[in-house]
Amino acid sequence: MEADLTGFNIDAPRWDQRTFLGRVKHFLNITDPRTVFVSEQELDWAKMMVEKSRMGVVPPGTQVEQLLYAKKLYDSAFHPDTGEKMNVIGRMSFQLPGGMIITGFMLQFYRTMPAVIFWQWVNQSFNALVNYTNRNAASPISVRKRRPWWAAGCPLPLWLRLTVSISP
Repeated sequence: MEADLTGFNIDAPRWDQRTFLGRVKHFLNITDPRTVFVSEQELDWAKMMVEKSRMGVVPPGTQVEQLLYAKKLYDSAFHPDTGEKMNVIGRMSFQLPGGMIITGFMLQFYRTMPAVIFWQWVNQSFNALVNYTNRNAASPISVRKRRPWWAAGCPLPLWLRLTVSISP
């Protein structure tokens, strides 16, 4: 049985964005870590389905669930301002597994100053990449303006480590 897609708006929120629970469901949907493992072909399929749905031309036999899944993949992998496919490591759906891996290494390798410096640098670089990938592309910012903020992220944890290690 074919679903009636007349009046279906792919850009309409799936959950009520005026409620906290609706916003949480939306956030969990587009940051689902499982979307990191989706193939490039499936992401391209999702983009094609979303674009066709926006034009009102949906392939016959398409179900609403297929369109909602395509929208989930599209929202998780393509930048909302530019429409370009985002770097896998910079996607919000990779924030949880990537952050957990880095945190695990930071907790494991804390005994020497070079290790602390290195893992703070890795953490700061990862966060900078995620922030850059998910930036507001409508308001560009130059590399010259981004560099100081990235560099400022490492000294504070190093100072805290020194302070804690020499305190009684």
